[in-house]
Amino acid sequence: GEGAPAPPRRAAVVRVVGVGHEQPGDTALRVPWELAGSPGFVAIQLRTTVPRITVGVGLARRDGLLEAVAAIPGVPAVATSPVGGTFVVGGPAWIALAAVGVVPKDTVWPIDWMLGAVSGWLADYLDTKGARLAVGRVDGAWCPGFSDGQVGGRKLVGLGFRVSAGRVACHGVVAVTPLGAQDLAWLQAAHALIGLPVDPSRCTSLAECTATDGWSAETAVAGLAGAPAPRPAAA
Repeated sequence: GEGAPAPPRRAAVVRVVGVGHEQPGDTALRVPWELAGSPGFVAIQLRTTVPRITVGVGLARRDGLLEAVAAIPGVPAVATSPVGGTFVVGGPAWIALAAVGVVPKDTVWPIDWMLGAVSGWLADYLDTKGARLAVGRVDGAWCPGFSDGQVGGRKLVGLGFRVSAGRVACHGVVAVTPLGAQDLAWLQAAHALIGLPVDPSRCTSLAECTATDGWSAETAVAGLAGAPAPRPAAA
């Protein structure tokens, strides 16, 4: 393990600047670097997603892996993420986000800065729904990693990062409704290719962790688009 999950650090001014819609024909997702603004500001684009498996950029370079993912029964398409991670899926049960920021002067750890910004923004929204977000690896969840956003020890959010020339990007996926049988089967089959299990008891969704009905990709995007921007916190 990597210790107890930590509360998010609100390290930047965050604003949703638009809503996008991923397309089935997109085989390589891109970073919207053009959204970058002044240092210390993080711009977020929310996205609806389509049914497919998306593979982290590092894994996608492994010989034969993309072909093996494409051969999983029923998978309609495979895409490559511009950030690290293992595998995520899309469709009506999920939304995505792309965040871009210019790193403030004297920032030592750009990825930690972006993680604090995005997870702090998400935490502020979830607080209004009675759910407490923490950050830390959730073993047994889909795409496990140090930046997992979790509620009650179950993974809700996956975040990956990319740093380039003083800028840092974050791509993320948020589970909106409980993990369905098809999505679980795809996630288990894909993760099995690299020897990782996916246990549904280690996963949650906005519907589950807020204990409220009426969630959809559209309501999740609308809610997060209106979420208050966290104020910067001291480093």
